[in-house]
Amino acid sequence: MINILFEKFPDAVEVSGKLYKIFTDFRDWIAFFDMMSDTEIEPKQKMLTALSWFTEEIPDNLTEAYKALTDFASCSGIKTNPENQDKNSSNSGVPTLSWLYDSAYVLGAFRQVYNIDLIRVEFMHWWEFSALFEALPEDTPIKKRISYRQIRLSDIKDKERRKQILRIKKAVAFPHEPVSAQKIGEIFSM
Repeated sequence: MINILFEKFPDAVEVSGKLYKIFTDFRDWIAFFDMMSDTEIEPKQKMLTALSWFTEEIPDNLTEAYKALTDFASCSGIKTNPENQDKNSSNSGVPTLSWLYDSAYVLGAFRQVYNIDLIRVEFMHWWEFSALFEALPEDTPIKKRISYRQIRLSDIKDKERRKQILRIKKAVAFPHEPVSAQKIGEIFSM
């Protein structure tokens, strides 16, 4: 684990005791999650495509290489609390964030809170992006959308409140279910 306040973000992952350079810009990793959530791509093809995130040399041990990439994607080097490992899903494992469908809200939140234009920023390390995303205030529209998606209707006793929350949940629902980082790991551990 690194301290992001003073240690350099990694530009490589370790596979079989050797460091391999990878792409680290946040755009690359959002593309990674988009590729992984593409239901038209077969699981084995996703694993092979993921190897293109290595910039120079692809490790021989493809299973370990893929694991290193998914660990990097989940920011395992900066997160230690299990409940923070996948902020994109609720306790039920249902995804609550889609980089594709929520992109406008992510863009807006970074402009609103940090005055960062994600379209024009030249480079931002994936882990920096993730840390900033996690630290967004709960009152930003993206965090509100995630929060509503996490609500379990069965926990709401008041019938009118449940109806209101259901309407909101429908309004912020995905056109189809995106794949969580946890589900991606399950796909390739078969």
